[in-house]
Amino acid sequence: MKFEFKGKEYYIDGYLASQLDSIVYNVKKDWDFVIMITGNRMVRVGKSILAMTVCAYLARGVLLRKVDRKPMNKDAYCMENVFFDNKTLVEKAQELPKFSVLHYDEGREGLAANKAMKSFQQDLIDFFTECGQLNHIFVIVAPDFFDLKEDIAVGRSEILLNVYRGSESVMRDIYNTGTKAPITKFTRGNFQFFSRKKKAKLFDLFRTTRRKSYSLTRPDFIGRFVDQYTIDEVEYKEKKRESLERFKERHEEQKEVRNSARPLTIVIVKNLLADDPKISGKKVSEILEKTYELDVTERTCRQYLQDARKKVQEDKEYAAELNKDIAKEVVNKPIEEQV
Repeated sequence: MKFEFKGKEYYIDGYLASQLDSIVYNVKKDWDFVIMITGNRMVRVGKSILAMTVCAYLARGVLLRKVDRKPMNKDAYCMENVFFDNKTLVEKAQELPKFSVLHYDEGREGLAANKAMKSFQQDLIDFFTECGQLNHIFVIVAPDFFDLKEDIAVGRSEILLNVYRGSESVMRDIYNTGTKAPITKFTRGNFQFFSRKKKAKLFDLFRTTRRKSYSLTRPDFIGRFVDQYTIDEVEYKEKKRESLERFKERHEEQKEVRNSARPLTIVIVKNLLADDPKISGKKVSEILEKTYELDVTERTCRQYLQDARKKVQEDKEYAAELNKDIAKEVVNKPIEEQV
């Protein structure tokens, strides 16, 4: 179906629009909503494009719906509502007017994206605890649904939209030889819709089977979306580029800090190990970040723990050998010398 946003016409899947209408209707009644958008464990499948469409449709709904005969929010979605940094989003969320649509787009990929999303989730949970009455709608582009905390994946989020790559078999003469051959053509613009109930089932099945697959349960429906920018494409890409540049700079700074703080970090890890011999790398990483503001990966913490445990064992063996040598010296001494 077509809809108008800021004087331009766009397309949205009709079934998806109906679900978003329910959010617009209820947000007025002192609710906050979170919509998660993932990419089927792949990159470059169009997550951000779908997010823009969803945000624009929601903003259009917030404009049309009235509170005291006035629009709920006249400008609920614009470039200022697009964030690539979780700290900035949480800060701005407290300043923006009620019923704003906030678009968080994790522009990084791979491990960097997963790490950033972990930090963002805790910030978002803290935000809802302290400022939930602002009645915003969050549209979050995440690397993977299965890496989310249960509080966000099941408790806080209302909808999961999983964007996936389609494929079809076609006959093409791709080398201009006059002979067509079967080719697999990849397509964008496909998504699965999981309601609150279905995504909870998906998450529970993941936890019991440990399989990260969006096919563990059937979605409520599948839909299509088109390649369209509902905000200025050039500005969006520039803002994303600047964000990635700042991330690279911070990453280099953090790397220098980690290197300079490595001896201190090892001492802290040893102390933590002494207090809890079964402590995990994940727990150590969380303590270092929260208590000491040290950004150390879980993998590095596991290595520190392994080294520390090895050193503790070596110290025990050395002490045991030393005690044996002392005992031998005492035994071999004449009685008068021992006295």
